[in-house]
Amino acid sequence: MISPSKFSGLRKITKYFQIAQELKKLRDEFLLSGSSDTGNLRKFRHYLESDPDAQYIRELDEIIQETDKRTKLEKIHFLYHKIKDDFGYPVSEAEFVKSSKDSDSERLPRTELIVILENLRSAFNAGSIIRSCECFGVKEVILCGMTPGTENLKTLKTAKGTERNVKITRSSSIELLIEELKENGYRIAGAETGKGSVDLRFYDHKEKTTIIFGNEEIGLTQRTVSLCDDIVSIEMRGRKNSLNVANAAAIFLFELTGNI
Repeated sequence: MISPSKFSGLRKITKYFQIAQELKKLRDEFLLSGSSDTGNLRKFRHYLESDPDAQYIRELDEIIQETDKRTKLEKIHFLYHKIKDDFGYPVSEAEFVKSSKDSDSERLPRTELIVILENLRSAFNAGSIIRSCECFGVKEVILCGMTPGTENLKTLKTAKGTERNVKITRSSSIELLIEELKENGYRIAGAETGKGSVDLRFYDHKEKTTIIFGNEEIGLTQRTVSLCDDIVSIEMRGRKNSLNVANAAAIFLFELTGNI
């Protein structure tokens, strides 16, 4: 813990960086164990009393005095982000998103599900799907065509570090890839709307299933559709007959991994 004299000599942004880091530490302790020691936060609160330009004293008091654990956690979390946003110092989401299942024994086993992304245009969509794949235990994500990969900073920004925990490969030929997967016992499903598609809710999928998601504007290529064993869609009630591909992928993964 920094001393009062040293704290008083710091630049204002550095002072609040120190407080924010303590809040982050408390938040992470709460997420892991359900409690944390606010002793250091009380000291920072005391240090600020002599600072004529002090900010967030009321918020710190509320955290210190709060007795409900969940409410305390929320106040710690939101003050941490308020300070971060107000002062603009760089703290990425990857630094504070923690796994709620830190030991291997607490994690559900990975599935045999494979996801292929064909010609996605948006790196943000690619990163978001990678994130969903990691969360739902997908075995592998295979990128085809123009789909942006982890070499793209925008993909990494949306993946939020999950790209390190899921296998990601690239194939130069989706035709050869599908042929190889079929030889290895995989059934190929294309996520696409249209006549003859199976409602996702009633799709009787195998454990070894590959689901293919296509371009945001034109969907899967005609050649890829012809190579699929099944075409599967999400039934919708609204006038708009399509979802953002990353949103659709999350729905597919939830449904397909729930029964494996």
